[in-house]
Amino acid sequence: MYIESAHNDRVRAWARLKTRRGRERAGLFLVEGERLVAELLNSPLRLEALLWNVASDEPPDALWRHPKADGRRYELSPQAFAAVADTETPQGLMAVAAIPQAAPRYGPRVLVLDAIQDPGNAGTLVRSAEAFGFGDIVFGTGTADPYAPKVVRASMGGLFRVHAIAGDAEAYLRAWRDRHPDGVIVATAADASERCDEAPMAGEVAVVIGNEARGVSDAVRQLAQRCVAIPMAGKAESLNAAMAGTILLYEAYRQASNRAI
Repeated sequence: MYIESAHNDRVRAWARLKTRRGRERAGLFLVEGERLVAELLNSPLRLEALLWNVASDEPPDALWRHPKADGRRYELSPQAFAAVADTETPQGLMAVAAIPQAAPRYGPRVLVLDAIQDPGNAGTLVRSAEAFGFGDIVFGTGTADPYAPKVVRASMGGLFRVHAIAGDAEAYLRAWRDRHPDGVIVATAADASERCDEAPMAGEVAVVIGNEARGVSDAVRQLAQRCVAIPMAGKAESLNAAMAGTILLYEAYRQASNRAI
């Protein structure tokens, strides 16, 4: 189907997915760019629409003719496509997908984001969690929306391969601790005396990354059995939240890998 007008009802409905309210009402989110669209099509998530800017190069047949796209292909004018896109210079391919209805799963290795507000940080942490074997991610209160366009882009497809939920971090961790009495909740804290490479994270673990400015909230920190800091040789007081979280996730992966040998 070809759509010319940026004021078309479908186009306006898709454009509303750039807002959290629009995503929550529709239960849908946007995926921009060939690479992310390919990741989406190869994931279990449901495709609602595949959108092509007719002024751009034709998309690869493997994507445009993907079985998931049957009956869901839309050719858009440049104006209509720009109305939907979240980026200033969008690529020529975009998708609309259904937000999965995920309930808390309380897996053995969990990443909890405690009011991580920057979408780039949140998306990068999703990417790192997926890379290092943390299949469950909790977007705590005050954290960026997991399906915001910038989070989706920063996750580089990792979001499509993890179990992500939004909820209260404190309540989730209490329930997680009940299910994993031998597990450990590890929170980051710049003033912590314990080094992250000395904290036990090889087994059941919930890694908590706190707000960029304030760190982990007091309520969540009280639930943590371990508060750790990252040892640094330089004079920097702290690291970016995404960088710090990635280091902790890798350390947990390293410990688990060494234990398995």
